[in-house]
Amino acid sequence: MMKDGAIQEVKDFLKLNLKSDSNIFKVIGIREIKDFIDKKTSMHDLKQNIVIKTRQYAKRQRTWSRGHMRDWQKFDTKALSKFIKKL
Repeated sequence: MMKDGAIQEVKDFLKLNLKSDSNIFKVIGIREIKDFIDKKTSMHDLKQNIVIKTRQYAKRQRTWSRGHMRDWQKFDTKALSKFIKKL
């Protein structure tokens, strides 16, 4: 992610001068990279913070789906090919 230009992308994004309370700043990585650009964190901390935020987001998704998708049917991976053939 960092090697693919994420830092430059955030630098370009910050040039748009959007309000810091805008929803776009909720995207994982933007605030963390901004802190790195502002020299508030190191590269190591930047990577760790993005990993932590990603895991927290995934946990919230799992928690939500556990409560809201109870009646959904789960597919057995072995039976999936048979199901696809029936379709």
